[in-house]
Amino acid sequence: MMSKRWFNALAAALLLAVTAAQAAPAWNELSADEQKVLAPYASRWDGLDAEQRSRLQKGAQRWQAMTPTQRAQVQQRFEQWRRLTPQQQAQVRERYEQFRQLPAQQQERIRQRQQWFRELPPERQQELRQRWEAMTPEQRQELQQRREETLQERQRPLRSRMEQRRDFGGGMGGRR
Repeated sequence: MMSKRWFNALAAALLLAVTAAQAAPAWNELSADEQKVLAPYASRWDGLDAEQRSRLQKGAQRWQAMTPTQRAQVQQRFEQWRRLTPQQQAQVRERYEQFRQLPAQQQERIRQRQQWFRELPPERQQELRQRWEAMTPEQRQELQQRREETLQERQRPLRSRMEQRRDFGGGMGGRR
């Protein structure tokens, strides 16, 4: 009885392994363009597990779909990543995971703020970085809270603000 269960479990595991191996392409099944992009992995391709091969193939396909400008940006970011210490890389991964846990609306606000910053002249970016680095953690938190409150204020419906002004005597002309 026990040996039959063990045999069935082994058969199921082998079936899963064969299925996974079939899902990930062998080196000679890759297109010539994919092989060109993945050339650094050629000698060890067969030793990679199916998940790694699939992930690398998808990355090669994304790479091929990029414009030259996008490829240059990716290469630049990769070089920046390689220059980070393992500790810095761990911090980046942790921050990214924290970002992914945020609500979609908050993620979008962060992306917009990042885009705004990137569009600033380099001198202004440097000035803002220096001001940020000179702040204490408490000052940074206070600044972020003020930004959030300002953003929430801007998002409140116009009617609500008009009603509030009316209730406080700040309506049209400030008279009642």
